Amino acid sequence: MGTKVSKAKQRSPSNSPHPEQHHGTTQAENSSPVGNGVSKDHHSAPKGQPANQMSSQSAAKIVAGCWEKIEQQCAHNQSGTWNSKGKDRVQAGWQEVRVFVSSTFADFHAEREALVKKVFPELREWCEGHQLHLVECDLRWGVPKDSTSQTTISICLEELDRCLKETDGQPFFLAMLGERYGWIPSSEDVSADIRDNFDWVDHLSITHMEVTHGALRPKNPNAAFFLRDPTFLKDIPEEFYGSFVDDDPLCVEQLKELKSRLHLKFPDQTFDYKCNFSDVQAADNKVQLSDLDDFCTQAVEFLKNAFNKKYPEDRLQHDPLSIELLPHDTYMEQRGQLVLGREAEMEKLMQFATGDDVSSSAVPSDSGQTEQGSCPILMVLAQPGTGKSSLMAKFTMEVIQKSDNVLYHFVGCGPDTMDPTNILQRLYKKLHPSGSETEEDNEMSPDQLKEKVQKHLQDFGEKKERLIIIIDAVNQLADQSSTFHLDWLPPTFPSNVRCIVSTTEHPPTLSRLRDRQPPPHELTVPDLDKNTRQDIVTRYFKRYNKALDKEQLELLTSSDGSSNPMWLAITCEELRVYGVFEQVTAKIQSLPPYLEGLLSMVISRVIQEDETRCAEKMLCLLECSQSGLQQTQLLMLLGDPEKATPLPLLTWSQVHRSLKPFLRNTTGHLNLPGMDFCHNSLRQVVQETLLSNQATQQNYHKLLADYYQGQCASQQLVALELPYHLQQAGLHSQLVEFLRKDPRSLKMGMHSRQKYMNAIRCRTYIPPGGFHGGHVAQIVICKMCSMRMQAFTPARTMNKDTCVICGHFTPFKKEQQKVQFCMLHKPPLVAPGQDWCVVCEKPAIALRGRQNDLAYLCVMCSVGISTNRCAKV
Repeated sequence: MGTKVSKAKQRSPSNSPHPEQHHGTTQAENSSPVGNGVSKDHHSAPKGQPANQMSSQSAAKIVAGCWEKIEQQCAHNQSGTWNSKGKDRVQAGWQEVRVFVSSTFADFHAEREALVKKVFPELREWCEGHQLHLVECDLRWGVPKDSTSQTTISICLEELDRCLKETDGQPFFLAMLGERYGWIPSSEDVSADIRDNFDWVDHLSITHMEVTHGALRPKNPNAAFFLRDPTFLKDIPEEFYGSFVDDDPLCVEQLKELKSRLHLKFPDQTFDYKCNFSDVQAADNKVQLSDLDDFCTQAVEFLKNAFNKKYPEDRLQHDPLSIELLPHDTYMEQRGQLVLGREAEMEKLMQFATGDDVSSSAVPSDSGQTEQGSCPILMVLAQPGTGKSSLMAKFTMEVIQKSDNVLYHFVGCGPDTMDPTNILQRLYKKLHPSGSETEEDNEMSPDQLKEKVQKHLQDFGEKKERLIIIIDAVNQLADQSSTFHLDWLPPTFPSNVRCIVSTTEHPPTLSRLRDRQPPPHELTVPDLDKNTRQDIVTRYFKRYNKALDKEQLELLTSSDGSSNPMWLAITCEELRVYGVFEQVTAKIQSLPPYLEGLLSMVISRVIQEDETRCAEKMLCLLECSQSGLQQTQLLMLLGDPEKATPLPLLTWSQVHRSLKPFLRNTTGHLNLPGMDFCHNSLRQVVQETLLSNQATQQNYHKLLADYYQGQCASQQLVALELPYHLQQAGLHSQLVEFLRKDPRSLKMGMHSRQKYMNAIRCRTYIPPGGFHGGHVAQIVICKMCSMRMQAFTPARTMNKDTCVICGHFTPFKKEQQKVQFCMLHKPPLVAPGQDWCVVCEKPAIALRGRQNDLAYLCVMCSVGISTNRCAKV
């Protein structure tokens, strides 16, 4: 360390003031530090030395005094002065866990970026499965820019104090130390309240004080300390060296002793790690470091273990009902916690759900209880992205506090949730008398289940209880495109059952819901007003102990896009992970005021930061798919399909985590779970930004076609997907080969075969009577070929009875069904009296006076737009 300090002295650009910006805040002018962050009045230098320097002996003496006081506080604290009440208490249900991040700021920009964009997303995903809300306390721009030094110190330590109290004195704490000790506040900077509230120790930097308060005093088992190896410093540009190394003797001595004590006191919680200099980012003039994977891995593993000890898995309920509810509860917690405003909508929903008379409900409708004992449903209607699902989640959170008889179902929160039968089964269990379920109940067909549910609803109508049914996003159900869409929904509900469903303006869904008798009440979700937008933004950032100043808040909520909740939610998250506090205002000004532009910007950032190099490919594959892809398919497509080697699961976890905010669960072929884009705007953005080139599109369709051709085990799925991707890739000859030769194509419906073959058929119209001029041979199937099979279809059908376009069995023929070719595709000239065989593509003559069989099309390939069309494929 001494060598590095000496080098810092030689390379230090100047002796001008260099304020340390701890957690992203610039200190007030009246306490400007000198040298490298040490205030003038912290120590007086001996005669003959610069005012901002002191001897190593003097520094060592001050450090020893500091640690004597710290040790006294530790002994006092660990003897039981901290409130240990409830230390072993384990609470059930969802809990919030806060992780406090402590370090100097300028020299740990790269690590904090890695935490925010790698470590915490992985932990957040893990926490969701353990019913934990993760909140990271990264105060890089959490302190208002005009704050005084006292305010800065208070904000940092009060947030840490909050973490202490929530964890019974043992906060989840992550500290990072390099070669920079940080800003040491002057005596004027530390008010009497701060000294009393936090047992302030003079001559400590804020970072050191945080370590003392959050880890040393409580001997915290949930604290991790990451000490960075200084080897990389030899490679950083000279002008940045002073931002990474302190040369003041007091700072050097304090840092040295702090690291030594951490190793001594927390040997299993102190981690040494290495990194390398990468470059200087031009956009923000920040030093970029590479090879931080070990740092990230150690941080994730330590915090997972710490969370597990504090909130063990046995606190979770593992009965079948709790497991079934888990995805719904997770979705409800995530979506409902930040809903602000919407008071009018919430009141109308609550009045409908809990009120006595829906005909007098605040929800406007032309319908009422048209039949005695019959209650209409309430339909919540909204444009995509306007916060419909968040409103439903918030309402559910509130109504379950007032009623214990609520069935809530969020379509898309898990793979099975999009199956209408799953909703019926849950409703049946809710209505069915407890403990009387039989094996026959579990084996009922959907129709039997519908009948049983309707009967139980009628029986429930005789009771005096109230049942509230909440179903979000019925437009996303697996049957949304079928003729049976919403047939599972009971036609009527008794007056003591209140059913609330939500949907976008999906025409089939709207039509079926509005055709119900009695007609539904309708509640339309409007855009957000400005006051609500400001409340949402303020509350969102407050949760992470951050705040926008008045100018920034006005800029953000005055944007045209901010009236859309989805735009606002994406923007807040984008700003939260933005690490350059000096440029937050400029970042807000750069945000596109419309959803597609914002999504384009965010996707570009995600792709740029994607170390797996799979995010862009996955987005393009999903866009080129017909209805999303299964995880197993994506693993193979993102891996090495030619060698049948799937993407490693660790890599998959990274790419899926980075794209998770843009995805939703879907139900695909055979009701197998899959994933697709959560919003149509994403499709548009991917199409315009990543797939604007036709050749690029065709390459992705070819990749998908190759997968279905050679890797997919499901013949039904091959028949459904392969023709589509061959057509989109422009591989028409391979499409014809598949439809005519591959037995898997027999799994296709005849209409689909006809659609694909006629799409690549010559479009030339042949006038009645055909083309004139010269001898034109008849198009036939010669006697040798007519009794053979499988020329136009893999089915075992004789060629003479097969449509030459789609292969459909065609035993009955009419004149207008005869095969004709245009002048471009007509057969070569043959001798008079000879025909042309369309199968063997040779001249055909009558054998033993027997005429050749004319070639025909089926009815579907010879009518409508196909009438008198050239039959060349």
